[in-house]
Amino acid sequence: MLEILKDWMHVKHDISSFRHFLQLQVQRYAAAVLVLALMLLIGGCAGSGEGLDEQDNPIIETPEDETLPPEEPMPPEEPMPPEEPMPPDMPMGSTFTEIQETIFVPFCTCHMGSNAPQGLVLNTDETYDQLVDEPSNQVPMLLRVEPFNPDDSYLIRKLEGGPDIVGAQMPRGGPPLPQETIDEVRAWITDGALDN
Repeated sequence: MLEILKDWMHVKHDISSFRHFLQLQVQRYAAAVLVLALMLLIGGCAGSGEGLDEQDNPIIETPEDETLPPEEPMPPEEPMPPEEPMPPDMPMGSTFTEIQETIFVPFCTCHMGSNAPQGLVLNTDETYDQLVDEPSNQVPMLLRVEPFNPDDSYLIRKLEGGPDIVGAQMPRGGPPLPQETIDEVRAWITDGALDN
């Protein structure tokens, strides 16, 4: 402070000199404050490294008399169920072509030609389209063949003499088909009644 007063005595008393004097003093003090702040910032960040491990992570110490509760063991993972083995190559059920050739044509002779009952001709290339997803003329709320659903397919009901049929069991005028033969038609419908 004494130095400031000495400097002041040498300064002329005009206002411009006084203003210049104050600006110099402010700059000196501002520079000193900036240097001091930088020294504190740098000195405060360095630290001694005490309490850190080799990777500079904090070392956590547990007092000897404090015991940590034992860790709960993880429940054992449920074993994955073994994959079911694929069934051996089984012959596929009958195809539509096989059913037409081995069942419809030899046993359902009434359904041949232009005089076929209900317009259902079972020995042509159009037979599939006349059967699958088509309503029965006799019981329109049932499809002649409902894919995947043999029990509600009118064809199966007619072959088995099942419920809600109109007229006689098919084939008409002959003995009923063996159940084994009807089961082939059932399997084809259960498998989706494909046009194969």
